[in-house]
Amino acid sequence: MLSKYEYEIGLDLHKKFSVLAVNKSGTCIETIKLPNDRSVFDTYFSNLKKHTYRVTFESSSAYYWLVDYLNENKIPFIMSNPFLNRAIANVRTKNDKYDAQTLAELTRADLIARCFVPEQPIRHLRSLVFYRSKLIAMRTRLKNMVHTMLAKYNYQAPYQDIFGTLGRQWINSCQLPDVFRTLLTDTLDILDDLEQRVAPYRKMLYHRIKAHPYYRILKTVSGIDVINASVLIARIGTIDRFKDVSKFIRYAGFAVNTRASAGVLHAGHINKKSDHFIRTALVEASWLVIRKDAALAAFYEHIKAQKGSGCAIVAVGRKLARSIYFMLKTGRPYRVRKMQPQWLSSVSGSTAGSVCE
Repeated sequence: MLSKYEYEIGLDLHKKFSVLAVNKSGTCIETIKLPNDRSVFDTYFSNLKKHTYRVTFESSSAYYWLVDYLNENKIPFIMSNPFLNRAIANVRTKNDKYDAQTLAELTRADLIARCFVPEQPIRHLRSLVFYRSKLIAMRTRLKNMVHTMLAKYNYQAPYQDIFGTLGRQWINSCQLPDVFRTLLTDTLDILDDLEQRVAPYRKMLYHRIKAHPYYRILKTVSGIDVINASVLIARIGTIDRFKDVSKFIRYAGFAVNTRASAGVLHAGHINKKSDHFIRTALVEASWLVIRKDAALAAFYEHIKAQKGSGCAIVAVGRKLARSIYFMLKTGRPYRVRKMQPQWLSSVSGSTAGSVCE
């Protein structure tokens, strides 16, 4: 179905400028480069007010202001998926002008791959979650640097966590050359400062989600705390945008890649081109869920006996994702699963007793 708009405008968004291509009836009638200035955009779009038009742009790290601008001016728009667009357009030549023209043409032909555009509160929540995850990643890298410096002089940590009180005392007792002692001290000082910056985010996130209807439902899952609930609310946005549970499973990164040919089906690894924030949050939650849900604990042991603990906890995460989908759809709290006899078949006598308590 061809577009109902007189003009389809493809917009290739960059941090400092944008390239716009105007498509009318399948012909590009104008391509223009504009600075990302609201007044300049006001002037440009005011010249089109006598026509019906729609703007299409690709999702990027710099789209927030553009969405706000288009919403404020009541300009219809589509935010598209850049990865899927490349597959559809079979791009061989890539530049800003061509990208804008391709967006306009794909939209006109109704072949554009659309992205979900979250409301402003959810976009802000996403930014908080993303920034906190970056701080956590920095903290992990700093801790790895400390371990590496100690390993250079064969110091083996006597504690599982060397960044606690006893661990710090042991680090200070290690005899290192002056250069490495200086580097180690600086690294630990930065780590301490980073810890102080990470801590307030839990309270910040709680204040943003405490009144959200999904939080009341998600917190009934024993493994989902404020952090994981914030991640799920931020990344899901609204559960109604998923037509069925399989769509949500794929979006969350728990769908298995499959390939069928000549009646033979090959199953591969889980789909990594998905929302890794949701997958990480649900896998983390699964470790706690299996302590409370006897049926999922038995399922975990059943898969672990066949494929190992890594595949098993991901399989639990997949089941947890299914539960969360229907919980958010119906507004009902989490319910423990029914025990399946085949799950208990892989659990030894002593283990089965502990699992089913």
